[in-house]
Amino acid sequence: MRAIIIFATIGAAAVLWQVTAGAPAPTPARTAASPHATQTQPAARPSAAAAIAPSHAAPPSLASIEAAVRDARKHGKGEQEVHRLRSASMPAAQVEALARMEAAETSWRQRVEALQSACAANIGCDDARASFTREELARTTAYAAPTLRQ
Repeated sequence: MRAIIIFATIGAAAVLWQVTAGAPAPTPARTAASPHATQTQPAARPSAAAAIAPSHAAPPSLASIEAAVRDARKHGKGEQEVHRLRSASMPAAQVEALARMEAAETSWRQRVEALQSACAANIGCDDARASFTREELARTTAYAAPTLRQ
């Protein structure tokens, strides 16, 4: 399960990086007194203070957004509130990618829990196993409770 989450997180990060990498970097706008002034005079250089302090605020990082999402969920907020938190500071493609990843993780956990409960009760264990592929069944062993050798 940890490996799946790690791979899904890396995949989501790659998608998010590709989406944000295509956006051009914002540049400060220059205004000229007249249209002819830019042709005859060199453009004014920004001061050192302007280079250090950009005119726009940096967007919040993915880590800070996800920390806010975890905090909201801890306080009982629903998926609509999580969507609002993410969409306020992230592109729509990133919000949708994270929502799909979380839905896939939730579905996987539910399937594994159903398999474990069916096999623990010894009722329908074969039917529960039939819903998994060979690769998925191999991964489910990572969720089994550890046994001690004596």
